[in-house]
Amino acid sequence: MRLRAKFRTITVPNLILYNKSYLSSSDLCAKLQGQGLTIHDVENAKNELERCSYYRFKAYLFPFKDLNTKTYNTGSTFEQGYELYHFDSELRAYLFRIIEKVEIGVRSALDQWVTGKTGNPFWYLDSSLFNSNGDQIKTVTTLRSMFISSKEEYALHYRGKYYNDYCRFYRELPPAWVALELMTFGNILSLMDSFTTDSVQNLKLNRFANNKLGVNKYQSLTNWMGCIRHVRNACGHHNRLFNRNLTAPTGIKRVLNRHISLVRTNPQSGTRQTDQVNRIYTNICAIQKIYTGLGHEEKLGPALAHLFEKYPTAKLFRESMGFPAQWHQEPLLFNFT
Repeated sequence: MRLRAKFRTITVPNLILYNKSYLSSSDLCAKLQGQGLTIHDVENAKNELERCSYYRFKAYLFPFKDLNTKTYNTGSTFEQGYELYHFDSELRAYLFRIIEKVEIGVRSALDQWVTGKTGNPFWYLDSSLFNSNGDQIKTVTTLRSMFISSKEEYALHYRGKYYNDYCRFYRELPPAWVALELMTFGNILSLMDSFTTDSVQNLKLNRFANNKLGVNKYQSLTNWMGCIRHVRNACGHHNRLFNRNLTAPTGIKRVLNRHISLVRTNPQSGTRQTDQVNRIYTNICAIQKIYTGLGHEEKLGPALAHLFEKYPTAKLFRESMGFPAQWHQEPLLFNFT
């Protein structure tokens, strides 16, 4: 019996055919100039667009554009966008280096704490510690696939020599201190989020968060690590970061100087003005808090201040990044001794 598939055309309203033609770097410069953007060095602008692509670069020109007229504000220059682009690039590179240390440190601290409390090197395989929503099993199954196919020397060594008798379904998997090294940041977060309420209490994970990482509650820690993951992904994929809307770190205001007023939101109709806590500034503060909790003495403030001095155009957008006017007086980010 032959089945004949039936197809019908679905009409989607308000869509138009994409028929924009290719534009060379010279054409793109002319287009920008036609929209009111000043370009002091056209040859350099052409080279820059060829190196990083117009589509990526135009996000850094967007803050200078009048959305009503679709032209650039008087006095806006290509060179300002160029500065903003390179400010964001160096910001991502710096934060990525710091986040690397945070991620590695949290992995190690978590394993040492939970292994110490349970006395079980294979605690991540103990389903009684985790919620029954399937996240822990999914994480372990993913890990098993990665571990079996891994060409890392430690994985090859373990697979060729050992097995575990803790869990017959995952006999080939290693102890947590090996397993967590192979897990992605997302795997680690999924595992951290999966602990039951009883496990959080019995394993004293609130004490772990506070004593080992400087975060008041374990729930806040998992939230902050999720925030940091979003920043990390933006850094790793070279996405625009400086004025991006991000996840707000839970309770972040409790660790900030209460005498420094945060940037306030621009309320929409029917909403009230609130502190803006979903930008890179508050995420940087969360990174700094955990970074310090792990024992690192470096304060992030001086390096950030240097970037603002190196790329002064970025100072025009400090507020859109969530940086308060008095941010340089924040003791979390600067040493004042």
